[in-house]
Amino acid sequence: EQGSSHLIDTIFHQGRWWLVGTWLEPNATGDRVPETLVLLDTLRHQEIEGKPYRFVLNSEIPRAVLRGETRTGSVVATYQVLDDSRGPTDSRPH
Repeated sequence: EQGSSHLIDTIFHQGRWWLVGTWLEPNATGDRVPETLVLLDTLRHQEIEGKPYRFVLNSEIPRAVLRGETRTGSVVATYQVLDDSRGPTDSRPH
């Protein structure tokens, strides 16, 4: 709905703040995993205090961007959960 405010989750990942556009379904442990991320640095925003949220966007963001569609002025990423979970590279049995 245009012109209305919505709360959007944020995460701190690789030294930067990201909006979580979409979440994957909870896995077997019940943990939610972000599916699409939008870099907050590329959006006009301000950090605030004394509210139950940390950031306020100064302009609207299209829902398509939150679903992962890259548009001019936005950086969208897909969160790769398994990238950092590779085991050792030696040949020892696990």
